[in-house]
Amino acid sequence: MRRIGMIIGYDGTDYAGWQKQPGLITIQETMENYFQHQFGCRVHIMASGRTDAGVHARGQVAAMDFDHPIPLYNLQRAMNSGLPKDIRVYRLFEADPDFQPRFDAKKKTYWYRFFMGPVMPPELARYADLVPEPLDFEPIDRALKMLEGEHDFLAFRASGGVNLTTVRTIYSASIEELSLSEPLPFGRLMALKITGNGFLYKMVRTIAGTLRKIGRGQIRPEAILEAYETGDRTLLGPCAEARGLMLMKVVYDKEVERTMISGDPSGIEPSVRQDSVKKSENGLDRSITNI
Repeated sequence: MRRIGMIIGYDGTDYAGWQKQPGLITIQETMENYFQHQFGCRVHIMASGRTDAGVHARGQVAAMDFDHPIPLYNLQRAMNSGLPKDIRVYRLFEADPDFQPRFDAKKKTYWYRFFMGPVMPPELARYADLVPEPLDFEPIDRALKMLEGEHDFLAFRASGGVNLTTVRTIYSASIEELSLSEPLPFGRLMALKITGNGFLYKMVRTIAGTLRKIGRGQIRPEAILEAYETGDRTLLGPCAEARGLMLMKVVYDKEVERTMISGDPSGIEPSVRQDSVKKSENGLDRSITNI
């Protein structure tokens, strides 16, 4: 039995999150149904994290046991052909039999994107929250520093979350303007970028909502420290909209990372890809190497 790992991306707008739920369309269910229909076999796809309804991913890591000899480059092409266009497979790799995408993860990076301006550009409506009011970034920067380090984030967990421990370590937290090839009209696209060893249920969205309140002067930055001490959810801001959140990257130890990069990200048969390189070197066709 092969354990196949994968790096996938998806637009979560039209899905009720990652995890299978009765009567709802989810990413996991959609992908598992594909294998049932295409290969006539049942698979269980494990993910590094169960993203919520409306949340997106660019670097979700998943794995499944798959008893089929199909080469990875053929499987990747088949999946990207048969899955909905809002779910894409970027890379497949042969994983160790005991690889667990969730429990083996060392770090995760999320971005929460928001557009600062009076009107949301329609091309961003599914992927960013709207912040029409001006924000004071001086207290926000102070709050970001308070988020870094090891803390008990119980107050940042939404109701319904179940964890053995609510202590998490945040390695970095910043807000940056995202550079675009063409400037957006009447506003700026910003992102909260946060990396940690793990996150509680709706924790990043609660952080985003709290920072917005801090930027508007409605909450003091020191409320974050008080929330660590008391676990009082009412000290913080509301949970921000799901559409702004994206799982960007999951980091594993070096041995697992080497296995992951050994996979083929192109989905092109090796012999065809090698021919493309040779043609480019001979000056016959350089455009094909940009696949």
